[in-house]
Amino acid sequence: MKFDALTRVPLLSLRHLESAVRLGSFDLAARELNVTPSAVSQQIKRTEDSLGHSLFERSSNRVTPNARAMELGSILSEAFELIESGVRQAMTDGGEQSVKIRLYQTWANRWLVPRLEGFTRAHPEIAVEFETGIEMVDFSRTDADMAISTHAAQTRSARRKQIMTSRLTPVCTPALAARLTSPGDLAQVARIVSRNRMSDWQRWLDAAGYSQVDQRPMLVFSNSTLVYESALSGAGVAIAQVELVLNELESGRLVQPFPLALTSDTPIFLFEPEMRGRRAAVRKFRAWLLSEIEEIVARTDAYLLKVS
Repeated sequence: MKFDALTRVPLLSLRHLESAVRLGSFDLAARELNVTPSAVSQQIKRTEDSLGHSLFERSSNRVTPNARAMELGSILSEAFELIESGVRQAMTDGGEQSVKIRLYQTWANRWLVPRLEGFTRAHPEIAVEFETGIEMVDFSRTDADMAISTHAAQTRSARRKQIMTSRLTPVCTPALAARLTSPGDLAQVARIVSRNRMSDWQRWLDAAGYSQVDQRPMLVFSNSTLVYESALSGAGVAIAQVELVLNELESGRLVQPFPLALTSDTPIFLFEPEMRGRRAAVRKFRAWLLSEIEEIVARTDAYLLKVS
């Protein structure tokens, strides 16, 4: 593209084009940009006129970006990501020395926060900010530098790395475990589960060969943190992600009444928008985070091998 063509295409028009290509719809782009679909259409028509060729195939009830639009949209997405990252850093005092991570609240409470002392001791100059939630990660709507999650919206140049696959097993206090001789006895005690993981008990009972046990949980909590606190209180048997209760299992505060540990069907990934990962603070935090993940995976493997 010649430089004189660039001077004829307003940045606002390119922003509308990027949104429409990424979302595949003028209506969705209008909603994201808080304008009307007609305004999006006009801005894209201005871009097409400036470039001298069409970017969308138009029919009576839909528009579809062509190959040229898809290529240009991808380039624009990375460019806008870089611009947004630079502006965000300029607006934030000490932005170069901070990192923001998004993850599930239970993973923050039970796994990451207790380990942070090691990172802050090694890097006292870097501030760490947390954002928690169970919604799908969408880097077009959050300024997080990275996210630990099972899924993310495929927006812009987000990349992913599988970091672990949790193991699921029933856990309870030693006193309650003494009452359980086989998985069939689970029908006689309160089974505990998170509302966000309602299928875990069914999967484990099926794998254990006890599908006939009533699979309805008796205690349902809004998050796994409450599930594990309930199990520690002796209220019942929780279906747990081993990595999140490993300290209690190793100390004996919780035990596995049965040795079967089932691999979760939802791997956990580290998601990152590529442009935001260029800062030194983000690179340092990522390296530390991955080393902590390797450690918890190795400890979990060793524990399960010992009790199997």
